[in-house]
Amino acid sequence: METQNTQKKTLAFLKLLVQNQIISPEKLKEVGDISGKDFTQILEDLIDRGVVGEDKIKQFFVEYFRLKPFNPEENPLNKDNEALKKVSYSYQLKKKFVCFDYRISEKKVYIAAFNPVDREILQYLKFLGFENVEVYVATLSEVMDMLNELATQTSTAEILEGIDLGVEIEEEHVKEEDETPEELEAEAEEAPIVKASRLIIVNAVKMGASDIHIEPFEKEVRIRYRIDGILRTVQRFPAAIKEALVARYKIMSNLDITEKRLPQDGRIRIRIEKKPIDLRVSTLPTIHGEKVVMRIQDAQSYLGLRLEDLGFEPDDLKKIRKAIYSPWGMVLVTGPTGSGKTTTLYTALMERNKEDVNISTAEDPVEVAIPGINQVQVREDIGLTFAAALRSFLRQDPDIILVGEIRDTETAEIAVKAALTGHLVFSTLHTNDAPSSITRMIDIGVESFLVGTAVNLILAQRLIRKLCDNCKKPAPYPKEFWKGLGFSDQDIEEGQFYIHNQSGCEKCNKTGYKGRTAVHEILVVDDELRKAILSGYNAQQLRELAVKKGMRTLYQSGLLKVKRGITDLAEVERVLMK
Repeated sequence: METQNTQKKTLAFLKLLVQNQIISPEKLKEVGDISGKDFTQILEDLIDRGVVGEDKIKQFFVEYFRLKPFNPEENPLNKDNEALKKVSYSYQLKKKFVCFDYRISEKKVYIAAFNPVDREILQYLKFLGFENVEVYVATLSEVMDMLNELATQTSTAEILEGIDLGVEIEEEHVKEEDETPEELEAEAEEAPIVKASRLIIVNAVKMGASDIHIEPFEKEVRIRYRIDGILRTVQRFPAAIKEALVARYKIMSNLDITEKRLPQDGRIRIRIEKKPIDLRVSTLPTIHGEKVVMRIQDAQSYLGLRLEDLGFEPDDLKKIRKAIYSPWGMVLVTGPTGSGKTTTLYTALMERNKEDVNISTAEDPVEVAIPGINQVQVREDIGLTFAAALRSFLRQDPDIILVGEIRDTETAEIAVKAALTGHLVFSTLHTNDAPSSITRMIDIGVESFLVGTAVNLILAQRLIRKLCDNCKKPAPYPKEFWKGLGFSDQDIEEGQFYIHNQSGCEKCNKTGYKGRTAVHEILVVDDELRKAILSGYNAQQLRELAVKKGMRTLYQSGLLKVKRGITDLAEVERVLMK
């Protein structure tokens, strides 16, 4: 009943915001489902999404409820006041208010609140014995500024006491065997930081994030997850804990905790519900402290994939299989960082990973350890470059070689020669599309006749978000609209066209999208294309010839996913250019 009453009050306040033109009804829809959220959390969401400014919310409370506006200059924070000795830091952080002063002569506590209509704050203060309370309206920034000032004199344990990252966790963190007793003792003393550091990772894994960003700023530490390719803020901590949190991740990844001036790279290995998870850790010094980015790698998800799971069209799948079962030649996968190249290559290798096939890989870094494959970690600082590893591979009787990335002339030339001497070579390039990879190889310094002879297939790919099956909506566009995009009458009749729900639902974290799939552009290098390469065709001319011969572009591949109701046009337009 209490929850229902709280929700009714929240709806009433939101209605007031709309009636007073603080936000429009359309913008309010961006909040999505409000069940489980209190009014303070909703106001924070509105500010984070840029729907409304915090000053506008403050002004609304001042004018509509006749409350006093908080002014930091007129009402300085008294860090030694009696109220702060009784009111926990974690509760103030949770409720976004500060007891900025207590006057003994008046027996009155003065608070600055982001949400001054939150009655729970007053009830809590009365429970602690503060009957006389004067409320001022503050912006979220004004409250956070004071909380960060208080954090300098608050213990780490108390700061983290009330933080809830939304998950229940079994402690199944796998510690390094050589962790010293001193380190274990230090971790035990800082239990809240240990718990918070693990919860951040576990929550990210459960939400399906690919990356975790821990970003220090002057007044806060921001935690963001990249989910389905989009970064989202999930938590803000006081700036006071940033050094302890970064040091904790450095210990977990065996990095030098005393070195704060230079970037460092490491790896964390943990088990979550008995499932192994690897995290690639990168630290970067910024003006406000060290930023930590962790790339989450789920080994089991790689090992369980098949080519059929990667979003290939049936005709493209046949081309891919023909190429990866060729006795020799080169298969290139191209696309920007985060486009799924590693997943595609590992899946192809897994299909060929049999006892009668010798596979060697040179990677920087080794993303996932695959049983049955000889994987080499490139270390340029000691001379173990891609080129050096490749030369060694050729003396190891390989059937298939994976070169993590072709970066320079030496690596490109050795890879091409390996492909021409009876080996199947997989590698990646950073180009925008398949035809550009040909000219890129030539620009690197490989002779055009060698490129034309060695390369069998080039696969360009991107990742696009899939529509949430729970809340997607039928597309409202007329038949003429789809015809304008190149769809035939038969396509329109057979197609299932949807758009994402802007408000989303609980299952898709209010985004309208859940999960991702790949779109592909596959260039098969046949005799006609080899002649064109030898004739010096540029990327555009190669593209025109390939399309004429039936190559489906990335954009066209995206439209096929739209036709099947897998994604919508907005997502295709966001990721791909026509």
